[in-house]
Amino acid sequence: MIRIIAVDDELPALRRVGRLLESFEDIRVCGLFGTPQALLEHALTSMEPIDLALLDMDMPGMHGLELARKLRGVRPEMQLAFLTAHEEYAREAFDVEALDYLLKPIMKEDLERTLGRYAKRKSIGGKSEEAPGKGIVVRSFGSFDVTAENGQPVRFRNSKGRELLAYLHSQRGRFVGKAQIMEALWYGRDLERTQANLHTTVYQLRKDLEACGLGNVIHQSKTAGTGYGLQWSVAFDDVAAYEEEIRMFKMNSSLTALMRAVQLYGEGYLSGSGYEWAAPRQAELELGFVELLEAMVDTYVKHRRYEIALGPMQRWSQLLPLSGRLHAKMIALLLLMNRDKDAHDYHGLALELLDQADESAELDYARIFANPSALF
Repeated sequence: MIRIIAVDDELPALRRVGRLLESFEDIRVCGLFGTPQALLEHALTSMEPIDLALLDMDMPGMHGLELARKLRGVRPEMQLAFLTAHEEYAREAFDVEALDYLLKPIMKEDLERTLGRYAKRKSIGGKSEEAPGKGIVVRSFGSFDVTAENGQPVRFRNSKGRELLAYLHSQRGRFVGKAQIMEALWYGRDLERTQANLHTTVYQLRKDLEACGLGNVIHQSKTAGTGYGLQWSVAFDDVAAYEEEIRMFKMNSSLTALMRAVQLYGEGYLSGSGYEWAAPRQAELELGFVELLEAMVDTYVKHRRYEIALGPMQRWSQLLPLSGRLHAKMIALLLLMNRDKDAHDYHGLALELLDQADESAELDYARIFANPSALF
């Protein structure tokens, strides 16, 4: 699946590109925008990954090359291609590492070439721009996935093999005793059968890793009780990258670092996995993510970008539905957007939601209405 956005101030041309893209399989059009500002705001605020952006060149307010440079700053992993009626910008387009340069009117064959170039660039890179260079890539946000040094994804023959590798990776190189592993992955099961399951899972996992060139990764220790540990050199770990972006944001209040952290987090640490042992780490990372969302909301409100602030605010409310402070800030944001009726209605819904909680005391509508900016 290739996720694409496009911008063109000529709406007929934009709609044409949209129709052509929808005629391809495995293409998802994530947004068509009539202004560069609208596309840039989407790139800044969207929680979804974007693979490719198609940019018009001559647009009022911001030239396509300027837009491309801004996108490079906030979405370095995203590929860019230009749509234009003029040939004179071709050299500048490739200065920003554009994937392609399409002359209008755009034909289906043109997009086929661009999509082919996208597929070729990704296959040569073997991984996202988030993970430059060669090496093992580990992703724990969303489904746990590993890509070997040769660019080949590890294919797990059973779910317990994937879970065991995720568990060992979470230990950050530390050896873990068999008893601890069995309690984490097979809690409450028959001991003898669990030991057999562990040995079978380790054996199969080693085979899965060897199949893509990752031999001799799982090591066994017999000191202080038999256990297992991972010894590998990881070139890119999305959790480590996420924590580094948070560190950069706290150090210099970089909005770019903040956006990259939010994009890396996605749907959360091992989301949907059902791994009970991961719950403490999930809660820890989610707490930090909530703080990031609040910082993002406050930053946008400070710059009076109220519409953009609404997206992270809604994501925040999904994570903490019983927070009176959050609902108070949502009411304040709606008031700042001059949506007084929506703010009043939301206040009533929040009071019902918090009826059994101790948080409703923060929802003093008159106080919020008098000075909504004070809550940010």
